[in-house]
Amino acid sequence: MTINEFDQSSPHHLTTVVRRVSGAVAGAGSSAAKGARSGAAMVRARLPGTVRATRTGAQATTTALQTLPDSTLQSLTASTVGLGAGFYLAGKRRLGIVAGVAPALVMGAAIALRPRKVVAPTVVKP
Repeated sequence: MTINEFDQSSPHHLTTVVRRVSGAVAGAGSSAAKGARSGAAMVRARLPGTVRATRTGAQATTTALQTLPDSTLQSLTASTVGLGAGFYLAGKRRLGIVAGVAPALVMGAAIALRPRKVVAPTVVKP
C-alpha cells in the first residue's frame, strides 16, 4: 500500500504514514548498527597486528636513515619541508601539505634519535 492509496480524509492517515516511515527508518538504523558493530569487532581484532607492523616498519626506517650522513639527512629534510611549503603556497589541500612534510618529520626524528658516539680525549704529545 502506498501513501496515495490511503484515504486522505481519514484522521488516521497521517498517523499511519508516520508509523510506516518510522518503522522503515528503525529497520535501517538497526541494520547500520549491526554493520558498525561487526566492523568495530574486525578493527579490534586486527589492531594489535597493525600496531606491531607499523612499529617494526618505523624502527627499520629510522635505523636505515640513521646510517646516512648528517649532511644527506639535512638536505633531504630541507627538501621535503620545501615541498610542503610549496604545496601550501600553491593552495593545495591539507592532506597534500602533510604528505609533503611527513618525511621531514621522520628524518628529523632519525637525526634527533641517532646514538651519539662518545669521543675520548686524545693526548697531544709536545
